[in-house]
Amino acid sequence: MVEQQDIHLHLHDAISVRLWVDRFRDNDILVFYKDKADSPPPTSQLEQDSFVLCIQARFQLDAFRCLRNRFIRIDATHNVTAYLGFLLFTIVAQDNWGCGE
Repeated sequence: MVEQQDIHLHLHDAISVRLWVDRFRDNDILVFYKDKADSPPPTSQLEQDSFVLCIQARFQLDAFRCLRNRFIRIDATHNVTAYLGFLLFTIVAQDNWGCGE
């Protein structure tokens, strides 16, 4: 129950996600957020009812820029939330020692 209060910031999931997005931005974390009700960016080819949340810390951006010529791994996992059909993508850049950043 205690963890739920720290993770689920509002009873309504859409409001909770919006609060997390604001919290990320306040902490200098890069966020791209498109709610199902938001219009997609014109050249994105996203459907109107798409939900997209991309999160990247500044150190991750810096590591990605430094390692951009290295192999990038992408992992996609589905149904990791209470909502069926949601996909979670993880992108990892390999550093000089073969580890992920």
